[in-house]
Amino acid sequence: MGRKRPGTGVEPLKSCIRVRFRWNGRLYRETLQLQPTSANIKAAERLMARVHQEIDLGVFDYESTFPKGDAKPDRNKYAGFKTYAKEWLATLVVEKSTMSDYVSAINNVWSPAFGERQLKSIKPSEIKKVIADRAKQVSGKTINNNVIPLRGIFEMALDDELIDRSPLERIKSQKHQKREPDPFDREETERILTYMHERYDEQVWNWYEFAFGTGMRPSEQIVVQWRDVDWKRQSIRVERARVRAVEKSTKTRTVRDVDLTPRMMAVLRRQKAHSFMRGLDSPIFINPVTNTPWPDVQDQRKLYFHPALRALGIRSRDAYQTRHTYATTALMGGVNPAYIARQLGHKSAAMLFRHYSKWIDHADYGREAAKLNQIYGS
Repeated sequence: MGRKRPGTGVEPLKSCIRVRFRWNGRLYRETLQLQPTSANIKAAERLMARVHQEIDLGVFDYESTFPKGDAKPDRNKYAGFKTYAKEWLATLVVEKSTMSDYVSAINNVWSPAFGERQLKSIKPSEIKKVIADRAKQVSGKTINNNVIPLRGIFEMALDDELIDRSPLERIKSQKHQKREPDPFDREETERILTYMHERYDEQVWNWYEFAFGTGMRPSEQIVVQWRDVDWKRQSIRVERARVRAVEKSTKTRTVRDVDLTPRMMAVLRRQKAHSFMRGLDSPIFINPVTNTPWPDVQDQRKLYFHPALRALGIRSRDAYQTRHTYATTALMGGVNPAYIARQLGHKSAAMLFRHYSKWIDHADYGREAAKLNQIYGS
């Protein structure tokens, strides 16, 4: 047996070289199939210097350093952050758009910060630093969305007993200003629809009149098909949506039947001339320029909706406000909130109250004021 090289972790043997090091509280030994020549011993010392440095930095990868190692630890037990994040993603059953968001957050925010560091070496202060730097560039809502996959990774690490506690345990969600509904009033709505009727292809007018008159999410309206229409009951079934050019279930994962007013039935009769003969599985609303289904809802906004608002001098808002306009117009008209919630596909009327409490109050005040006028009016 050869003589150990003090402080290096290198021990020359008769026909090979043995190295030793401590990692995660355990002593490891590996045998290098190298003759104990002076050059090979120096190479082994350089290897161990690198191993010790990587251990200190928390980036040591056992498998890549000793791919044929006899003492190789359980891969999951000491997996680096980046590797373990991929394993967490592989466990998920989520919509494609959600997966895309998670992958983006991991690849663009967390992996650049932590690389292949050991999970238990990542401190809360380091995560807070990443969040603080991120807050200079994006909103609190975006940061909260970025943190969701990070929490999931450390929760799985807890379940796998790789860590004793999550570094996110005391990290609170970022405060952010929630966007209030910003609906159009009745006059604005009619001006927009009149402008579209006069200036655009009939199919554009049909799309937006249907949006204002049903409250459907744009992602739902883009994929409704002729087979979804019940002409006898005057309703349309909503059971799918398209997000980022990919079809999925609706936001609340429920199927609903939306009642249609005579005005909305008239929209469908007009639209029949443009897409009905394509078949019952054809989307009702198609691109009037290409005569093909819309891939997403961006083009309608850019080409028609925002230009119409500018031309009319109406304050710019996103096209999702057509849904809010439907809800608030119905509430102000005294329609039962529970019925509106069902039309919109909300899980409960409570959600409607949270979103539109201001308009519900206004409607109630108006009705109560009318009662007082009947009692005390002259």
